[in-house]
Amino acid sequence: MDTNKLEIGQEVWIKSGIYGKKAKVVEVTERGVEVELLRAEGPIGLKYGIRFDTSGRACDSRDIYEGNMWGGPDPRIPGTHEFGPWELDEGPDYMPECTDPSCTLPRDLKHRHTI
Repeated sequence: MDTNKLEIGQEVWIKSGIYGKKAKVVEVTERGVEVELLRAEGPIGLKYGIRFDTSGRACDSRDIYEGNMWGGPDPRIPGTHEFGPWELDEGPDYMPECTDPSCTLPRDLKHRHTI
């Protein structure tokens, strides 16, 4: 995900393997973004924030995050023990534009091809 296109207040998804969570962008810098994890009842505070670098991968967040840390070579990075660091994601409803040259569906119709 291109962090340069994100805006403060925008809802995003983060994922680590099969796990996904909703978050809200709270800060955008030239080094990446900071998000706050969300629950159904709303934001839960800055101790549940995660920093992401410009490539959308979690980076050192130990001063703003009290959840699970990855436990890999850099224990300061939030993530899951099974799948590693959190990454920014387009979300479960994201549909990329079709790039299949043999596709006969209209180009403005967002869809996926299954193999």
